[in-house]
Amino acid sequence: MARKAKSTKPAGATSKAPKKRLHAELENDDPNQQQTILPPEPCTPTKQTGGRSGAEVEYSAKKTRKRTSAPTTAPALRSPGLLSRSSHANTLSSRGLPPKAQKVIRENEADHQVENMLCANIPEILQQARPHDEPRSELAIATSEYICADLEWRISKDPNQRVLRLRKRAKGKQPDTATSTTNDDSKLAALLSSMGIAAANESSAELEGKLAAEFSEFQPWVFLPASSGKQNERQSYPWIQHFHLYIAHLVRHYLGSVQYGENPATASPRLLLPYKRTDTKYKGSDDDTRADIGLVSRSVGANVAMVDGSAYYNEAFAVTEVKASSGPPRAASTADSGIDTSQLDGDTKQAFKQLFLYSRQVFAEQPDRRFMWGITICDNHIRACVLTSSGALASHEMDITTAKGRCDYIRLLVNWCLCDWHQLGFDPSVRYCESERGNGYWEIDVPQMATGDAGMESAGSRYETQTYTITGACMAADHLFGRHTRCFVATPKQSTGNQGEVLIKDSWSYLGRHQVQERSGELGEIAFLTKINQMVDEHPEFAGTVPRLEDGGIVRLNINGHLEIDSVETVLGDLCRHLPKHSSDYAYTHVRLAMTPVGTRLRELRSVAELVVVISDALQAHKAVLDHCQILHRDISENNIMFTRSGNNIHGMLIDFDNAVDANAARNRSGPVCTGTLPFMSVNNLRKAKVPRTAVDDMESILYLLIWLGVWGITTEHRKQTHDKETQLIEWNMDVGMAIRNKRLTMSSESNLKDLLNDFYTPPVSELGSTSQAEDDGIIAAYDDLKDIIEEIREAIFDNPNVPGNARGTEKNADKTKAPAETGHRDNASAIKQALGSIRPDKKNKPEPVDAFEERADPEVARTIHGDVVGILKACADRIRSTAAF
Repeated sequence: MARKAKSTKPAGATSKAPKKRLHAELENDDPNQQQTILPPEPCTPTKQTGGRSGAEVEYSAKKTRKRTSAPTTAPALRSPGLLSRSSHANTLSSRGLPPKAQKVIRENEADHQVENMLCANIPEILQQARPHDEPRSELAIATSEYICADLEWRISKDPNQRVLRLRKRAKGKQPDTATSTTNDDSKLAALLSSMGIAAANESSAELEGKLAAEFSEFQPWVFLPASSGKQNERQSYPWIQHFHLYIAHLVRHYLGSVQYGENPATASPRLLLPYKRTDTKYKGSDDDTRADIGLVSRSVGANVAMVDGSAYYNEAFAVTEVKASSGPPRAASTADSGIDTSQLDGDTKQAFKQLFLYSRQVFAEQPDRRFMWGITICDNHIRACVLTSSGALASHEMDITTAKGRCDYIRLLVNWCLCDWHQLGFDPSVRYCESERGNGYWEIDVPQMATGDAGMESAGSRYETQTYTITGACMAADHLFGRHTRCFVATPKQSTGNQGEVLIKDSWSYLGRHQVQERSGELGEIAFLTKINQMVDEHPEFAGTVPRLEDGGIVRLNINGHLEIDSVETVLGDLCRHLPKHSSDYAYTHVRLAMTPVGTRLRELRSVAELVVVISDALQAHKAVLDHCQILHRDISENNIMFTRSGNNIHGMLIDFDNAVDANAARNRSGPVCTGTLPFMSVNNLRKAKVPRTAVDDMESILYLLIWLGVWGITTEHRKQTHDKETQLIEWNMDVGMAIRNKRLTMSSESNLKDLLNDFYTPPVSELGSTSQAEDDGIIAAYDDLKDIIEEIREAIFDNPNVPGNARGTEKNADKTKAPAETGHRDNASAIKQALGSIRPDKKNKPEPVDAFEERADPEVARTIHGDVVGILKACADRIRSTAAF
């Protein structure tokens, strides 16, 4: 039946939204979401580029490479970037939230991280950058000592030094004495000569002219503490930039001919140069935050100058956050080491908050970043910070107006110039290369599974890898803390039989400290996939519905000639004791997997019918894995169900078992746990109920996923038309409390659910008599069919006639009570009085109302509901396949 036209607007047009309407633009989905394990993206390598062709992507990359190697500086040691992300506001999981709301959520998250994930005032953190091998360590010490001496010599000569001394004396402070009265470089020259290293071909007069010019630019910073105020914050930018250039001139002059190892880009000394642009939005950012000062790595032979042009997160070594003022500096001491962040002043906390916001962008844009360094500067007080998967550790304050503070910071900068590549936070097993034709590409090493042991080798066993060439990046790790999951599409560098394109998952898994085997702790995805693949071999009907593990294991790095497990504990060593309490007994460990087939994300589906078939296949795999392997998935979301297409055939696939758990494990019964992706999490999961997680939680997630896709649209074209929709579904993604209340209410009755289903996608109104009218009616009918399926699933979960009455509904039912626990013998007189109402019942023995959500965690109830939901979708999928109704 034709619909009555409500408007003469052409198809696809939308009305202007009210002022209070929450909206978010939609182009492409992005898997980044709080509290989720990030899964693979589509099989098409260029999906992440917003639909651009491979030629367009390569042309853009070439332009970027030319830009990053402009003649003002030497070519970058970093690549122009591998990942191209759509705006965070464009993600399907963020639908209904405008960019401003997303910004508030991120800022609140950063505030929480500063309070709970940061430990400050740890002087030893500066030693993390000290070169491991003895020759380089000696060279770093000698170079730092000379630079410190040169700087103190210049300060002692400057008339401003006398002004500073007078001010300190007037305040009753001990004046800072110069550590050197000469800038003699004989000691450093002798060391370089003994190592066969020649200084740069640069006259003393030429070098002195450069150093004097840089010193004149930053001397206000080391002499006169800046006062508070935004103007002074900006005024300090050039001081900080020229201080770094001063260090770079000396490093280049004395260490320009030093080389270590076979790869000079990562092993030779490097220069750290500041971007010329300050307080600017970096290319690659998915929000509007503006970083103050960025440092980038350049080859030691580069021209020492500020890096001109746009700033890029994909090449930033470290980001510096500058504030105009801070509280009084804290003197580092053993007793004061590792202070609680509550003792930091407001400006310092704000600086760390901004640094955290920038750093998550660096992790997202750099596919080879393991951890990173950051810098905060509040007036003249500098802190260095190491940000790892498990938490952040910050140094003591280095006061640039004191000789000690200056020397501490100079030592750190020189160590950064000389240390190994992995000490800067980069991953040597992920490399940017250039072909003979000058085309750039990435390589990645994947640990090979030990024969017959599913890759569960111990730390001392043989370690072999297979090298893959990355053809596309599917997923960015844009969370500051956690697993940092990245996904790449790749092919073996050397052909290995029939193995073709694979999906590589690179992540940091949560593992109990001192446990090294993949089957230990929660580092079980390799063990789970191995067990699942064995099940598929015995039941071939499930082939293609779960990933097949080709290679994988713990990543190991060559550290000073020894293979070491790449973990946060390896990065921080004994400093792990300063990590937040919930991380002190655990450390994230670097794991990498290669899997087939490479699937496509749900956003590429073409119809409701295809969605039903794909979800049905995934749920049948879910049930088989639970029944045969006793593995519970625990993270059903739009990102963790994919599909493969072959001609007219389409098959669903359940992926990402990083959050899975042994269904029989004791830890799964201890609760509370909270895992998953916010909009799709079950009520028990959201509220961290003290009951086991069961298949019912995953079936709830399937229900919420189908509703989510029905409201926002299944196909890409449908989603483009729902960017300004008003719907109560927004509450599922705003806040845990709001999500719990809304889901309880919506699922409490069929009528409440229908109120939400009224928000389902409908095509824009077509002109009367248009040729698209029949097509639109077909789309509406398909979405109506999906509504019917959703209503059946809701009944199977919340009002299932095959389960006890206590397990039905969505609220605590006072009329249905649990029998009170017996606490001891009561005499007959008390029982009679209570029965007659002469005394109030004993509160300790008062029956508790039944919580239907908790009752559904019963194993038999869960098994019944699981089977019913899978059966509903399988029956629908079988009808679709039998009629070829795609």
